[in-house]
Parts: sequence; C-alpha cells; structure tokens
Amino acid sequence: MTRRTFMADIDRWVRLSERRLDAVTKQATNNLLRGIRIAPGINRSGTRQRGTIPRDLGVLAASLQSTLYGSTAISQAGQDSYALVVGFMGAGDRAVFSWGGAAAPYVKEVHYGANGVPGTFWIDDRAADWPAIVRAATAEAKLRVRP
Repeated sequence: MTRRTFMADIDRWVRLSERRLDAVTKQATNNLLRGIRIAPGINRSGTRQRGTIPRDLGVLAASLQSTLYGSTAISQAGQDSYALVVGFMGAGDRAVFSWGGAAAPYVKEVHYGANGVPGTFWIDDRAADWPAIVRAATAEAKLRVRP
C-alpha cells in the first residue's frame, strides 16, 4: 500500500513539474517578445533608440518569423506572430524567432548599425534580460500552477 501511495505522489509531482515548466516556457518567451519596443524611425522624425525596433514603414517589425519545432510544428509571420507559437509551446520544444528575410534584408544594418548610424541592438538587449525574465516567469508559475 505504501509503495502505491509513494508512486502516486511521484506521478503527481511529475505532472505538476511539467505544468510549471510549460508555464515558465510560455510566459518567459511571451514576456521577452512582448517587451520589444517599437519606436519611430529616423525617416519618421525619430532616432535610433537602443533596444527598439525603429518603425519607418513598419516592414522590419512586421518581418518577424516565428517557428515552433516540437510536439507541434507551426510557422507564422508578422509582428504578433509569436503569440500563436507561444500558445503551443511546451518545455523542451524549440522555437526560432527572427526578423528580416526578403521583406527586410536590412535587419543587420539596423540591429548592429551601419554607415555611421548606430544600431539598436533590440535582440541583444532582450537576450541579456533573459535570466531575469525567466526568474519572474518562474515565480509567477509557482503562484499560478497549483497541484
């Protein structure tokens, strides 16, 4: 009898852990991408602000490609394409988010800078925030996902 109770406890702990890992994965990824700011670009009387995607015509921000490889395979394009991918993500899945492609081949020049115009480094800045984003998502998952 004790062995069955112990195994049931282990099974319940594993299910709870998996739910929390999935919640952390989704919340952290969503917070990371949702936190990328879009600001007026140089051609719209703005400046190149570090940590932002400059918006002149909106092509760069809209060039986001979001792809999920894992239990579900999804590929979406567009500024908010990450939302669907994040909705289907689970811990252990691999997701790829990238800007540019044929729609905005100038993404590297905007991100890193070129011809004396400084880069905005929005990807690098958000990547540097990743540990703090995961810590916050973990704390939230502990409160939200209950046994």
